[in-house]
Amino acid sequence: MIIGLIAFILYLYFFVGFNELLSVVGNLNSMNYVFYYSLAIVATVLSVLCVAAAWHDLLKSLSVKVKLRSVFLYTWVGYFVDLIVPCQAVCGEVTRIYLVHKENRENYGPIAASSLTNRMITYFMSSAGLLAGIALVLTRSSQVPALILELLVAALIGTGIYLAVLSYLAFNEHAAGKLVGILFKVVNALGLSKYVAADLPERIQSSLLLLHQGFKTFRDKPRHLLKPLFFQLLSLLLSLSVYVLVFYSLGLTNLYADFFIIMYFIVGTVQIAAAVFSVGTFDIALANLFVFYGVPDIGCGALAATLLRFLTFWMPIVVGYVAVQVIGARTLLNPKMREDIGVQQTVEGNVSTPKN
Repeated sequence: MIIGLIAFILYLYFFVGFNELLSVVGNLNSMNYVFYYSLAIVATVLSVLCVAAAWHDLLKSLSVKVKLRSVFLYTWVGYFVDLIVPCQAVCGEVTRIYLVHKENRENYGPIAASSLTNRMITYFMSSAGLLAGIALVLTRSSQVPALILELLVAALIGTGIYLAVLSYLAFNEHAAGKLVGILFKVVNALGLSKYVAADLPERIQSSLLLLHQGFKTFRDKPRHLLKPLFFQLLSLLLSLSVYVLVFYSLGLTNLYADFFIIMYFIVGTVQIAAAVFSVGTFDIALANLFVFYGVPDIGCGALAATLLRFLTFWMPIVVGYVAVQVIGARTLLNPKMREDIGVQQTVEGNVSTPKN
């Protein structure tokens, strides 16, 4: 991450020029910038809130009790993990599921079912958006670099595979059990079975049963998906509006709709795939792509890339880190947790105290 930031700063110095950047900043309408960029920040937060609201509603449908405020915090933490650890959105999902389980001690099955269903809705909408983006690129095939089309197609294929795996888990009763069986075979082959609790297979089997029952609830009663679909659609529209508002804050109001749609999915694709490794190199690529699509000069393109990446990358990292600290502090302030910690410290003190 640090190397990427240094590379971007060097790019700004040698290829853009700080004087060019200062000139762009000096020509901005300050009131216009503050108004639209503030709206972009608000839209970013509301977009995450909508994703959290969709998951909260799915959890409620499966009788998992958790506050929306907690789900909102866990959603930020999930984004933080996804951006810090490049593992194709899996790590963030696992983290969110674990945090909900830790709060209410519910079985992992219904929590995972609601989380994966929420992810399926997200990826379904992303697939539709990617198809729209590819169609827009093809209408300008004589002008658009092949790399953009390749990125969008790769993202569509990756999204399709991920959605297919989730659908397999949702519609095949024995799918999750087969995957866990393969995992245990690998554990046994590596000689790690001695580190696995004896009752773990039974507990996993119980969770898998509830996982399938959760998916079955959504399949048999699709009305439970209406509100989450609405919230996810609203989140998508808010996320797209962030891109529009960033460029409006710079006074760039003459860009076409296909520009925002294509850039939205390109940024999302690279950030999920590369996470922290996208810092620097991707910012440089974005600045040049913006110029290709009609941004007046490289100075304006570099500034737009910086402002956009703050909202889509750095802000989730900062807010996610703060959410981690809030969750940790809340755990320590929980009376039951304090009591458990006190008991543990007493036991450890008795064990470590030498007998006379």
